[in-house]
Amino acid sequence: MRQLRLLLISLLLTTAAWGAPPSPVQRYFQDLRSLRADFIQRVFDERSQLLHSSSGRMLMQRPGKFRWDYRTPAEQIIVADGQRLWAYDVDLAQVTVRKLDQALGSTPLALLSGAAPIEESFTVGVAHAQDGLTWHELTPKQPQPEFRLLRIAFKGDTLVSLELEDSFGQRTRLDFQTLERNPTLEPSLLQFTPPPGVDVVGDTG
Repeated sequence: MRQLRLLLISLLLTTAAWGAPPSPVQRYFQDLRSLRADFIQRVFDERSQLLHSSSGRMLMQRPGKFRWDYRTPAEQIIVADGQRLWAYDVDLAQVTVRKLDQALGSTPLALLSGAAPIEESFTVGVAHAQDGLTWHELTPKQPQPEFRLLRIAFKGDTLVSLELEDSFGQRTRLDFQTLERNPTLEPSLLQFTPPPGVDVVGDTG
C-alpha cells in the first residue's frame, strides 16, 4: 500500500497533462520536466497518529521515470525506467520487478499515466492557507478504491508537500526539502541493474 501511494504521487508529478484554464497547480505542472529533492514521508492514521516515518532522496523525469532512494529506517530503492518498475530491498537482498503497465493495472495509477486527461477525472478545489502554505485539493470525479483526496502545498511558487488521503482517513504525506525543479538528471540514475548476488523475482524478460 505504501508503495502504491508513492507511485501514485510520482506519476502525477511526471505524467500529468492539464487543461485550460489553468489553476496555479496546473501551471506548475504544465512545464514540469524533472524534479530532484530530499523527502520525509509520514503515514498517519484516521486520528492523525503517526504510524510510520521514512526519509530519502527522489528523482523524477517525464515521462514515467522516477527513482526513490529510501535511506531510513530501512534502505530501499524504487526505480521506474519507463518500461519496468524495480523495487530493491537492500536488507533482504531481493529485487522485485514488474512491467510498468502491469504494475499500474487498473488502479488510479493507470489514469494518471495518461489513460485519460487529468482534467476529466479531477476537480481542483479552491486554494486555502494553512501553516504558511497554500494548499490545493484535488478530488477524483469518480470514486477510486485507493484514495479519495490529494492535497498539494506550495510556499510561494515552490512545491513543498503532497498529501494523499484514503477512504479510511489514513494519510500519506511527503514533505520536500532542497527541491530543484527541472534539473538535468544523469540518465543512469533512472535505470536499474540488480546488484550481483541478489535474488530477482518477477518479469525481467
